[in-house]
Amino acid sequence: MYILGAEMNKFIFLLLILITTNSFGEDSKFISAVSFVGMSMDYTEYDRDGSILDTEESSYLDLAGVEISFGYNTFENDSSSSEITFNFMILGGMTKYIGSMQSSNEGYGSHISSTLNTVVDTDISYKRSNVFNNSVEINYGIGIGYREWNRALSNSQIEGYTWYSIRPMLGISTFNKEKLNFGMFIEYQYGIETMMSASDLNYDFTLGGADILEISFPISYKYDKNIDFFFEATIQKQTIKESNRLYTGNGNEYYYEPKSTAHNNYLKFGIEYRF
Repeated sequence: MYILGAEMNKFIFLLLILITTNSFGEDSKFISAVSFVGMSMDYTEYDRDGSILDTEESSYLDLAGVEISFGYNTFENDSSSSEITFNFMILGGMTKYIGSMQSSNEGYGSHISSTLNTVVDTDISYKRSNVFNNSVEINYGIGIGYREWNRALSNSQIEGYTWYSIRPMLGISTFNKEKLNFGMFIEYQYGIETMMSASDLNYDFTLGGADILEISFPISYKYDKNIDFFFEATIQKQTIKESNRLYTGNGNEYYYEPKSTAHNNYLKFGIEYRF
């Protein structure tokens, strides 16, 4: 995934050129945005009896990256509009691992180390908006997405979680003299083809499921007819269900990916440009 870095820098550079270029058109059909993202992670894996196997933790500065968005306004009048949007986010950084060494008889907390993480999330969505009393906007829509989380516990043990998802969404926002916009959005991501690859075992596990529920609180400031500045806080809960088993051939010994939950929080600061 690291080869994406150079291409991402090109994307950001081109996007910043667009943002700093003035648009003279009366109607703004296209929307582009770039934001810098910090992510805090609180991840826990559970044994089959419910006890904790290991955890991963980070602050907003430990995992950071960028999100870019491109949208097209397919329809708009005074009371409603519709939009197609493509989003791409990539984050990287270290988390604090607390658990135990693989194949160790010692329990949780016997081993503490750092884990290198890369998170990629992308989706394309269709959203419809309806305006009431020129002050309240109701938003609803659906998206199709892909998520990838690469978790390098060591040079020889790299776990890669991947899945596609269907993402229905619902939101509300309010306006303040057409300058400030406050909102709240709820999105549910239902995972499809949920997999976890283990490099040390050279095996791909099929996860029992991988779902995400998130609530976002965006605030935007309309600088002029083309440019908005925005801040967004997102609370996200990720749930992964236990995978299938890989038997070792030594009696009843087997490997599997345990069930887990992750409470991921995001802070985003960015700029949106309409042209």
